Amino acid sequence: MYLCRGIRTSVRTFHHSNPIRQPPPLKAEIVSVGTELLLGEIVDTNASTLSQKLAELGIDVHYRHTVGDNHTRLTEVIATALGRADIVILTGGLGPTEDDLTREAIAAATGQPLVRVPESEQRLREFFAARNRPLADSNLKQADAPVGAVHLENVCGTAPGIFMRWQGRLIFAAPGPPTEMREMAQRSILPILRQELGETDQLFTRSLQLMDIGESQVADLLGDIISAQTDPTLALYAAPANVRIRMATKAPNEAAAEVKFAPVEARIRELLGNHVFGLDSQTMAEVVEQLLRERGRTLAVAESCTGGLLASRITDISGASEVFLAGVVAYANEAKTSLLGVPAEIIAQHGAVSEECARAMAEGVRRVAGADYGLATTGIAGPTGGTDEKPVGLVYMALADERGTVVQKQFWPGTREQFKQRVSQMVLGMLRKRILGVE
Repeated sequence: MYLCRGIRTSVRTFHHSNPIRQPPPLKAEIVSVGTELLLGEIVDTNASTLSQKLAELGIDVHYRHTVGDNHTRLTEVIATALGRADIVILTGGLGPTEDDLTREAIAAATGQPLVRVPESEQRLREFFAARNRPLADSNLKQADAPVGAVHLENVCGTAPGIFMRWQGRLIFAAPGPPTEMREMAQRSILPILRQELGETDQLFTRSLQLMDIGESQVADLLGDIISAQTDPTLALYAAPANVRIRMATKAPNEAAAEVKFAPVEARIRELLGNHVFGLDSQTMAEVVEQLLRERGRTLAVAESCTGGLLASRITDISGASEVFLAGVVAYANEAKTSLLGVPAEIIAQHGAVSEECARAMAEGVRRVAGADYGLATTGIAGPTGGTDEKPVGLVYMALADERGTVVQKQFWPGTREQFKQRVSQMVLGMLRKRILGVE
């Protein structure tokens, strides 16, 4: 049978009188197929996407494999996965070329021969005819499937996916291109799994975003909570100038999960106070943009060492034009003077990387743009350009408003990318605190 009529039809078609009803969580394995993955030519985003989606369903991913376009090794990996997992999901290797071997490997691992699926062959012929393109014989191998399997519709390409029940296991195969894989997962794979699971607990997460505090300090402050954690569980993740606390629990619905999260979140907020700036995937730029919008305030930025990243982060937000007036990347000293009005004598006496220059940049961009707030960054991103007096990683960040101008001096050695990310995060954090009136 060939699935081409959407989710509802797909789920009904796959209903079985004896579906897998093992106590959750079911065990899953993900197999990413492609020599290009092993060579590092492309990044495997499919496995990450599938792991997240399976976790949301309460399905635990125990193993993830990457295997090249080799029939023997791929068959061995599939056979191993089928020996220890309830669900095996493969991505890649469903194309028309000789090195696309996923169909053949599934057939070999399950002992089921490949057969041509008439509906799939007809769809391929119609696909190529509609585009006035010749149909090569090699394309027709995409219409093959192991005996007992059915094809899953690919709305973004020519290679259909595969769904197969085998000895109490569920086998899925999806195309490798991420767009095709995501669509197939959303339209077919996930609905089938939801049907199989029935009413079971799902994974829910809540994240608290922190700043101006290190991971080790967070661990110390939350030591009692972390050591006593049972449900929900807690984990700490660090990024440049950012720490994230992730809470996770399994519950039948969001309301039940919230009951578990609420007291833990309240205790964390009590201990960490203003270090908590956002929830879940919320960014510092989004938090600042929202605060400006709520208060009817405007912002302009002057950047040297961040090279436009600060303005980019703000303008990534839809509707930012309501609060963001201007961004000036004044990299050269002459630009600082001509565009922002930084006095040449300040640069001559103190240098471009100095408290005095940062102050003048913030005040200058605020004045030029007519904004309520002006932010400025100037520093040495490296890896060259540092001196004993002003080493790589030195940065001055300034904030100007009607109350005056404040400047922070920081030192963050690292890669250029890390430096720019940290500086842009911290200067936005300065603005957040200024707006909220906290220190």
